[in-house]
Amino acid sequence: MTLFSHPFKLSCAVALALPALLAGCSSTPQPTSFAPLRYTYLGQINLNASRLEILDNSTTNPVEGDIGPRAPTPPAQALRDMAQDRLAAASSNGSTAQFVIDRASILHETGGTLNGQMDVHLDILNPGGTQAAHAEAHVTRMLRPDPAQGDVDSQANLYDLTRDMMQNMNVELEYQIRSSLRTWLVDAGGTPVGSAIQTQQLGGSAATNSTTNPANAPVTVETPKVDVPAITTPTVTVGGTPSTTAKAVTNSEPDAVFPAGEGDDTPASTPKVMSPKAGYLKLPGSSKTQ
Repeated sequence: MTLFSHPFKLSCAVALALPALLAGCSSTPQPTSFAPLRYTYLGQINLNASRLEILDNSTTNPVEGDIGPRAPTPPAQALRDMAQDRLAAASSNGSTAQFVIDRASILHETGGTLNGQMDVHLDILNPGGTQAAHAEAHVTRMLRPDPAQGDVDSQANLYDLTRDMMQNMNVELEYQIRSSLRTWLVDAGGTPVGSAIQTQQLGGSAATNSTTNPANAPVTVETPKVDVPAITTPTVTVGGTPSTTAKAVTNSEPDAVFPAGEGDDTPASTPKVMSPKAGYLKLPGSSKTQ
């Protein structure tokens, strides 16, 4: 006789299987695929450096109890992808931009809490390898999943926590770069942006700002013209006829003076008094010529 040929045995089988069926219906299905965590849509930050290096110290200095590597996208991998998507070396000055992952971990704390932490820093190194500039960013975030939704450290919960931490990290890192490394920011062509350094070039006795006079053209200074009142010689009556000599002097002829007579030692600046020749002077009231 088969199992299902007896009504009583059939009822018992159904009763035994019912709890398992109900448990399967009440549990929330976990996602089996997760979208990659990439950040090209946020735009690139161009640095005044010739190359970009990405170092992961979290692999050489692991955190005890870290379950981050079990996430669909481990936190350290998400940080590496972020650096590749958002940072670029856009110069040829021989410097190096070094992005370092110091910590990228998720811990399962007592009480069913997930505790995530990310620490990174970005150094600009001179061609000789010395540090020229530095910026760092830190993010911590906690997640308390609903136990009814499955295991606390499920892949879905680890993915959600990593995604949330990366959203905060993108904002924090960009803020720190623009605050601490603003003089190392360039556009895609390598031209400095933001706080550009302005230079001045000296020419003669005056300085010309290259930002306002790019061609460094010579500066011409014009002296205003000032008119000098005319100087008039004293009036002398000769033979009953007034004689007046006047000459106007302006700054166009600054050295003009009254000319002296030929063979006369009278200074050029002294007014001349001309006398008539002998025999032509007539005295008033007389008809004789002296």
